[in-house]
Amino acid sequence: MSNNAKSIFLDVDSSIVEQNLRIRKNSEEDELHKLLEHKSYPSKLIKPTPGFCIKTREVDEKSKIFINICQTDSIPPPKDITATELQEILESDEPGDYRVPMSIGEIRTESDKKGENAKVCDVAINPSFYKKVVEITTFKNFFLAIVFHGIQDKYNIQCVEEKIILKNKKCFGTLQMHRIQDREIQQKMAEANENETPIFPNVGDQNLPKKNLIETLSSTENVVREPVYRMYKKKDGQNCLYGEFKLPDVISIKELTLDVGEDRILLESKTRGYLLDVFIPYIVKQKTCSADFNKSTKILTVTMPLVGG
Repeated sequence: MSNNAKSIFLDVDSSIVEQNLRIRKNSEEDELHKLLEHKSYPSKLIKPTPGFCIKTREVDEKSKIFINICQTDSIPPPKDITATELQEILESDEPGDYRVPMSIGEIRTESDKKGENAKVCDVAINPSFYKKVVEITTFKNFFLAIVFHGIQDKYNIQCVEEKIILKNKKCFGTLQMHRIQDREIQQKMAEANENETPIFPNVGDQNLPKKNLIETLSSTENVVREPVYRMYKKKDGQNCLYGEFKLPDVISIKELTLDVGEDRILLESKTRGYLLDVFIPYIVKQKTCSADFNKSTKILTVTMPLVGG
């Protein structure tokens, strides 16, 4: 990082739901909820503690954005390196193996003191790494660069250059719970290090590419959310099973992976953190299944013809 690079982070004073899908049961439908065997990856809810808050705005938007940097022991620290070693990694043309585990929470809307709506996102990291970020400028600039890089990659939100670290304000609004897979995250990091070659951008460069080239263990990988859904059969003479899945923050069907087996449905969105793995008490004709995503209602409808009468 060049010594002439202008810092975009300033210290100033801080004085200044989506509802669950609720579909009424139709008396003409056979609801299958009691018959379904549910299977999902084990996960745990964690509540991070406050750290510091960053205020900025979205490019071409008037609304404010607040990023709460928070801490939790449930997320492992990155490899322990010095500021000098980090500087060498950033200035090197050779790939390295330094990655920062973090959980990027969901974007939500809260009101500021003036009653105006603002977007808020919580980003959780390990306390030991948080201490480095707070105390060492090299780590702070590096970390904040990849945070906004990750938010842009996950939510397609690009922020203006000016970003302000608020004084005497640990968080904006109420920190949200993070649902993280209850597994050995360190093992996953080790596997990623063996199988992937990371590339590190120059933190002093304000024109970072859209794709986050620093692999982070963010909520896109660790947070598992089961979408609200229902499955039913219509009494219309057609031997079909229908599934409706509510996916509020999915923009395009391209973000979804759907695998319909003979007696199993696997629906996943890695970019949005959705995962549903469920067995059904029927045999499905896999080749004749169809799916449609309604961008207005954010509902994926899957039609599954069944074997037999």
